[in-house]
Amino acid sequence: MDVDNRQYLVSARHVVGTGNDSLSIFHARAWKHVRTDFVGSGIGEVDITVLAPKTRLSPARPLVPSVDGIVLGQEAFFAGYPYKMWWDGGLIMRGRPLPFVKRGTLSAAMDQAEDVQCRYVDATCNLGFSGGPLVFAPPGTRESRIAGVVAKFKTEYESVVTKDGEDSGMRVPYNTGFLVAYSIKYALDIIKASPIGLPLESNS
Repeated sequence: MDVDNRQYLVSARHVVGTGNDSLSIFHARAWKHVRTDFVGSGIGEVDITVLAPKTRLSPARPLVPSVDGIVLGQEAFFAGYPYKMWWDGGLIMRGRPLPFVKRGTLSAAMDQAEDVQCRYVDATCNLGFSGGPLVFAPPGTRESRIAGVVAKFKTEYESVVTKDGEDSGMRVPYNTGFLVAYSIKYALDIIKASPIGLPLESNS
């Protein structure tokens, strides 16, 4: 993600952890180590971590990190690598794996001052989408904006019954079909507090 002419890697905290000084990036069909500086992580349940790679990971992209213009009921998109699956994007991806893209309906937004800011999207989020971006376009525009970072799917538990229909006392989790993404505001606040990303004009 590009902020104030500097590049950052934004992901879910449970994916990349905190305090890492390197990551493995899949590029040209091989895992490559990339040195990083730790910028910061979300507090409490905010499942976001920001790193500053010491090497440019991608060209500058016109993806605005902002929730301005987002409305309930609109379409939203998210990208990731479910169950480690990916596609070869050819020259357009310059050796990077092409992610899967899914979409859903923005169903709820928790933005009250006393609550953690997050978005609920009516979409089946599979394992492998965590850390990816939640993207939308304000109604009437074609401008892509990053609203948040995908963290998880909402989980509930159901009782396991015996063959006679009796409650066994056991519970099993299930995917409710709601994706949870934390607001990109948290990543921007972390970056603002420590703007150490690699300048975009640098080729190193």
